[in-house]
Amino acid sequence: MSLIRLQMTRRRIDEIPGKWHCSIIGTCLPLADLRKIAAKARMDLSASADDYHVHGAVVHHCGSSRLLSRLVTKALDKRFPAHIARFARAETEADLAALWKQHVDSGDVPGAYWALMSHPVDCGLLRQHAYGEVHMLSHLSGASQRVDMRRQAELERQLADRAAEVEALGAERSRWRTTEAALRHDLAMMDLHRRRAEDLEQRLADLESGAAITEARQALRDEKAESDRLRLRVDRLTGQLDRLREEIGELTEHNARLVARTADLELRLCETAGCPIAGRPAAPPAAANDEPFDLARRRILYVGGMGRTVAHLKAIVDRHNGEFIHHDGGLEDGSERLDGALSQADAVLCPVTCISHDAVDRIKRSCRRSCKAFMPLPSHSVSTFVRALRVVGRGPLPYVPMAAE
Repeated sequence: MSLIRLQMTRRRIDEIPGKWHCSIIGTCLPLADLRKIAAKARMDLSASADDYHVHGAVVHHCGSSRLLSRLVTKALDKRFPAHIARFARAETEADLAALWKQHVDSGDVPGAYWALMSHPVDCGLLRQHAYGEVHMLSHLSGASQRVDMRRQAELERQLADRAAEVEALGAERSRWRTTEAALRHDLAMMDLHRRRAEDLEQRLADLESGAAITEARQALRDEKAESDRLRLRVDRLTGQLDRLREEIGELTEHNARLVARTADLELRLCETAGCPIAGRPAAPPAAANDEPFDLARRRILYVGGMGRTVAHLKAIVDRHNGEFIHHDGGLEDGSERLDGALSQADAVLCPVTCISHDAVDRIKRSCRRSCKAFMPLPSHSVSTFVRALRVVGRGPLPYVPMAAE
């Protein structure tokens, strides 16, 4: 059978059994595209209908409405032309099974799923098997999300432990600074003893009395012994001080990596889980990186970051119907201006790589007191900023609970 013939006899969505419509539409079509299709089909949906009701309405009417079926099929074909062409070359169920396995193993499921379900070859068992695999993948996705949440809790615990270690090392460093001052004093004393020893050696050359020479030599030996003892002590303590400085540097770097990792996990959880609030279902994740979003005039406070990118970030927020507020985190702008900016903001974004850990904690406490949405960002890049804006644009905003919660 030729490729052209296969393309002509492919199945429309209404020609596929209705029990598979939910998985096909949910897996292969983004929610934004689904809303556009519902509008074109003039479906009777309220403007405030949530994603679940839009999905359910399209699935329910897809088999009975010719117009809706044609729009859904057209959208799926337009979205996955390469997959359809690849599967069109398969003429037997065995060929289709091999192609399906190849795409599942590589993680490329949506396009392959539509191409298999709409293929003209009669392969009911293979389609049922593919349906089961897609169904189980949705469960695995939820399990993966729970693992990420547990991992985040463990990282936060490790971060707290490292912060306590850094604080203890800071106190130890203060004690070693006191010791260092004492060592400097000992070095000065050692230098004084050295000069006195040199004076004694000179006097020994001048003295002619045997008793005086013996006494001077004994004094010289005592001074040299004291000088050697002090030098050994200085060398030992200097080595310990160098090792402690190296440990402090390593722990400080590790702490910064943990902070950035925790912020990245929080942002990923917000993106995948839709930032759920108690009592409300989680929103499905965004379907495409280039999906437009609307900030709905929310005021976005950006604390820290690189000064040269502020104008670019403001332009991005303005372009997506938001208001941009910036505070440099304390370099030039004072704490009073930060409190004023927090009172105006709907959401607070803060790159943890550009300000200190203590500053992040102060901002988070302020957000808790004022019940403001707070999102730490793992980096100051523009792409990370846009990722966070997409989460804010999907709304409702993530809530920052108090410690007691």
